[in-house]
Amino acid sequence: MDPEELLFYTNMAAVHMAEKNFDLAIAECDKAIELTKGCQYDFVKLGKALARKAKALAQKGDYVEAIQTYKVALLEDNIYSYRDEMKKVEKTKQLADAKAYLNPEKAVEHKEAGNLLFKASDFPGAIKEFNEGLRRDPTNISLYSNRAYAYIKLMEPVQGLKDAEKCIEMDPNFVKAYARKGTCHHLMKEYHKAMPAFEKGLALDPTSKDCAEGKMKTM
Repeated sequence: MDPEELLFYTNMAAVHMAEKNFDLAIAECDKAIELTKGCQYDFVKLGKALARKAKALAQKGDYVEAIQTYKVALLEDNIYSYRDEMKKVEKTKQLADAKAYLNPEKAVEHKEAGNLLFKASDFPGAIKEFNEGLRRDPTNISLYSNRAYAYIKLMEPVQGLKDAEKCIEMDPNFVKAYARKGTCHHLMKEYHKAMPAFEKGLALDPTSKDCAEGKMKTM
């Protein structure tokens, strides 16, 4: 009855999306978009068609094209809901990319490369390798510990303390983490916090040289 009304196409797309037929939904949106070419059109309706297409693309997992399509939709009709949907897709893409990037074996390689740079006193280079290792495997406690030590060598105790506390969060019995934590507090002249950290480490392992020396130095 009215083949040029864009809303019928976007509504049909909504039906296909409810049935999880995302390719059909995209096709309906494309029909609506095509109708606007070379003639005057309602920018609000075109924005809706573009945003709905973007949503279908995101549901398919095509995050890059979905984000790009949202950007075009916002050029037609810059409303909050489209921006909010785009931000959600961007976050989903970021999480998906991080998950796809995980590789524990590569993480070990970066840890070993970082250790070599550390021994060569290239502490910024070591931190760069540890950072990459953690992107590959954020559960590798040794990478946090080694990065904390590198921050200590660079006299950046605030950053080192974050990594030491992360180690303790992951494993409350990780003695080396208490040595790192105590050293960071010591560097910040928070001796009242350094002592308990070293003592906790010694309680877990009385033979810990790092904790013993740290405690003596703090005393």
